This record gives sequence, C-alpha cells and structure tokens, in this order.
Amino acid sequence: MKTSSKHKALAFLGAAFVLFIAIMFTACPNNAGGGGTPPTPPDVGSFEDAGDFVKIIPPTRGIVGLDPDYTLPGNEAKWKGVFIKDRTVKLSTYMLGKTEVTYKLWKEVYDWAVQPGHGYKFENPGQKGKDGTGSEYEPVTTISWRDCMVWCNAYTEKEKGIEQCVYRRNDDAVLKDATAEDDCKYAEPRMDKKGFRLPTAAEGEYAARWQGSDSTNAAQYGDVWLTKVNSASGAKDKWNTAETGEVAWYNGNSDSKTHPVGEKRKNALGLHDMSGNVQEWCWDWYKESPTDEDYVQDGIVIDPNGPDEGTSRVLRGGSWFHSAGYCSVGLRDSSSPNYRSTDLGFRLACRP
Repeated sequence: MKTSSKHKALAFLGAAFVLFIAIMFTACPNNAGGGGTPPTPPDVGSFEDAGDFVKIIPPTRGIVGLDPDYTLPGNEAKWKGVFIKDRTVKLSTYMLGKTEVTYKLWKEVYDWAVQPGHGYKFENPGQKGKDGTGSEYEPVTTISWRDCMVWCNAYTEKEKGIEQCVYRRNDDAVLKDATAEDDCKYAEPRMDKKGFRLPTAAEGEYAARWQGSDSTNAAQYGDVWLTKVNSASGAKDKWNTAETGEVAWYNGNSDSKTHPVGEKRKNALGLHDMSGNVQEWCWDWYKESPTDEDYVQDGIVIDPNGPDEGTSRVLRGGSWFHSAGYCSVGLRDSSSPNYRSTDLGFRLACRP
C-alpha cells in the first residue's frame, strides 16, 4: 500500500522536530552532558621565525619549577637550571639569535666601532674560532663578558641608533669602554630598550629547553614541556648517549676545534648550537642556587637576571672542549667578567 502525501508530510515534520530538540539539548550549556565554561587551553607559549632571530613568547602564566627525579651529570645545584622547585618564573617576550655570533659579524661591527669618532674600546679583538685559522662563519672567541657588552652597544648604535643601547654607566651614558672595569661592573641593563644584549640565564635555558606540547624526553613545567636538564638542547635522550652528537659539538666529536655555526640539528625553536661548539656568556652574576630574588611579584619571579653582585658571570651550553655532560641544558657554569678563552663566545638577544 502506498503512503499518502499527508502521511509523508507528518513523518517529515516529526523527524524535524526530534532533530530540533536534539540540537537544542546538545547546545544547552546547563544540561548534564554540556560543559558550561570551556576548559582553559594549555599555556605552552609559542615562537615565530624572525630572520636571523627567533621571537620567543613564553607562557603567560609562567614556568612552574620542578626538582629533577632523574640522574644528572653532577650533584651540585648548578646542574638543575633556573626553573627550580617552589619557584615560578615568568619571562617577557624576547628575541634570540638562531646561531652564536660569528667572527664575520663580530669583525664587521668591531671595525666600525673602533673608527675615530665612534669611541668604542675593547679588551680583546676576538678571533675566528679556536685559533683564528678557520672559517669566518665559526663563532668569535677569546672575548670577555665586558667585550660582549660594549660590542652589543656598538652593534645597536650602528643598526638601530644610540638611543636604543641597553648597557649604560651609572650616569646613564652608553657604555663604550670594555677596559673601564668599574663602569662595566656597575653597569645596568636598560631592558626597556630594543638594542642588542646578552641573554639572561633564564632566557637562555628556556630557549634551549622549550618543546611546547611535545613530551619527548621532557618534563612538564606548568603547562609547557621542557627538555630534561640532563640532555643537550634538541636531543631526544640523555647526555651520555649518541644522541648528543646529533645536536652538539663536544669533546668526543669536535676534533678539538670549533665548527661553523648551524651545522648541527636545530632544536624545537629553530636554534642551533644551544649546546656545544662554544660556551656562551649570559648577563647574570653567578650564584649556584638561584633562590633569593629581587624580582618577585605576587609569588612569581618576573624576568630574573641574577643577583645584584658577584665575582663571576654565568656561562651556558658547553663547548668543543668540554665533555658531553657540559652540553646539558640545566648547567650554569661561570667565569670572571674579564676571562677569555678559545671555547667561549656569545649569542644575541633583544626585545621585539
């Protein structure tokens, strides 16, 4: 028997009504199966490619410290990094160079800076890599922490104008003389400026460790996953495995020399040589356990840059000269501000 048009219409209207009720029930925020306010998405931070730099946007809620529950290359506090237990750190957005500063760039700026009229003075002229005989794309070495500060100011004046220079003397004049020990010792960074500068230890460590939502060989600090502190930057295994050699030059694969920047595999942020090749100067005065801070607001440590005074400055990353353990992303080494070495260079940071 055929179904009448009237019965077809009634059947269609009935089905439509059932579908309407189902849609309304699903959309209702107060029903038993609905959620009301949607869950807060993970705050893992992000990054953007910016040419020779990477723009790094850390989590807005900060990085919640952890105490490593795995074996480290050493037992001292200096192996545990700056994101330690009972300490939440919040970092502002910053830019970091994709590679260590090459001798080529160093020499271009150095030659400009020492010309008559520019007024810059350095402790050391720097050299290509380990002994000066290599490629100009190897990291600059044999430069002191003081040299780095003054060079950063020179590069800033050359490219962005002197008003954007970060490092200032007590009288707020731009620091231009690396041989002026007291001016360098008591210099204050003007972090509101957009000039080139050294990264802080916290900025360097975060950039070496960031993995976003990737939990591979990582630990969860709040919402964000950071590479375990016993591994090299970008590695998927701990320091004493073959994995370290894929991301870092160290005493075991370096042939006892520096190498052109960027040859090893980049890390999750697109940065090269965050472990190995040369150690890198940071801004901070060194203290083995970074617990007493002047930067706490509402229980969160905001943009820490080390203690107010000390005798040595932080070094990070290990080098061609060091064993694989020194490539571990948690290690904060140190040396005096006038120290220079064939395995020590630096990397640039700045505000966006």
